Amino acid sequence: MKSKRSRILRTCYVGADYLSTLAGVLLFTLARFVMIGPLHNTYSGFWAFVNTPGSRLTLALFPALMLGLYCVSGYYVNVAYKSRIREFLNTLCCVAIGSVIFFMVVLLNDVLPRRIHNYELLLILFGCLFVTAYGTRLLLTTLIKSSSASHHDRQRLLMLCDRTGDERLIRDADSCRKEVVATIPFDSFGCSSADSHCTHGYFGRQLKKHDADGFLLSLSSLPQDRLLKIICELYLLDCPIIVSADDYRLLTSKVVYENLMSEPLMDISRLTLPDSTVAVKRSLDVALSVIGLIVSLPVMLVLAFLVKVGSKGPAIYSQERIGYHRIPFRIYKLRSMKADAEVNGPALSAEDDPRITRIGRFMRKYRLDELPNLWNVLRGDMSLVGPRPEREFFLSQMREAAPYCTLLHQVRPGLTSLGMVKFGYASTVEEMLLRLKYDLLYIQNLSLSLDLKILFYTLRTVIRGEGL
Repeated sequence: MKSKRSRILRTCYVGADYLSTLAGVLLFTLARFVMIGPLHNTYSGFWAFVNTPGSRLTLALFPALMLGLYCVSGYYVNVAYKSRIREFLNTLCCVAIGSVIFFMVVLLNDVLPRRIHNYELLLILFGCLFVTAYGTRLLLTTLIKSSSASHHDRQRLLMLCDRTGDERLIRDADSCRKEVVATIPFDSFGCSSADSHCTHGYFGRQLKKHDADGFLLSLSSLPQDRLLKIICELYLLDCPIIVSADDYRLLTSKVVYENLMSEPLMDISRLTLPDSTVAVKRSLDVALSVIGLIVSLPVMLVLAFLVKVGSKGPAIYSQERIGYHRIPFRIYKLRSMKADAEVNGPALSAEDDPRITRIGRFMRKYRLDELPNLWNVLRGDMSLVGPRPEREFFLSQMREAAPYCTLLHQVRPGLTSLGMVKFGYASTVEEMLLRLKYDLLYIQNLSLSLDLKILFYTLRTVIRGEGL
């Protein structure tokens, strides 16, 4: 339901930005027509000037350019809750960049009586675009916020605490438009003894029972070992986990302020990545996966033919993996093993695995069997860089030994990863746990520069044939 609402809001913002940019360009075109004498002396009227091929091309392409800038800036990432300050700054920066691009492409070669007219036109263009874009955004955001307030659209949370509760934390949550709908003492679900009922199944039932969206944790009296177990169980539910940022966390982690007039609250169930980083990372995924699919298509066709000729079974096979927010998806790969490789159940492969075919061994050496993963990247199931997706059969074993492995699902799984670069393939669950520390290290230090470094080292591994 929430994802549907986000899609509707995103569509509204995209449509509003397109129309406002179109209006801004038309307004600037009118100002330019009136300001420059040769234009209104050459054309019979304003609409005759607008109907010229150059003006029509500008009206067709420039709004699309601005939508691209807004998208890359991250404006459409988090549409449910808009910060007015960030909205103002985002509009200011994007319009400034768009105005300079427009000026360099469209206006720079204009023959004007005075050079100062160039700067005047640039300022007028910026003003027209900013007034129309920000005015439309401000109106839309205000309407959405007022509509949300009238429908009591507040985040509903279950509070986990000791029996005395935490009134101050409840007040802070209320000021951040979060409503505590029920309080569950720690000792009521076994965390004071053997933890026999401290499972995500119990917490999931409580969410449904109280129609809640997530959890608010009061950590004042909870031992660290109990805290880790609870948080790991809550991560399995893929819901917000809100905690108060005490002095220690203020010094050791990034805190996202929900409301400047209250105590800072942070959601530890998601990464605090800038929206622009999320947008650019996804844009690079789409662009590079399209290029990769086009370039590698002949290679995949040849390899698919060799796979089909070399052994019985399909050339490309799919398998269910667990992805972003623990959502299952089908991963596609060129088959490198015999068709009946897992007739006795799921099994990890080793370097000297007899199930691997001759062409499969060659493909694995250069990681060519993973080329169809680019389709998963384009679809949004995966990213170019991120923890490698695993099957639930092995994830359940990993969670028993290291419950914090659920943190891997905070990001999209990747075609390559820091774990693959530093450790490589894992042939046992124990080796998967050793590789896990590299993937967790990646999540804690996620950045575009780190992604580029991992892609570079992956390319080097492929060229050297060190995939096995």
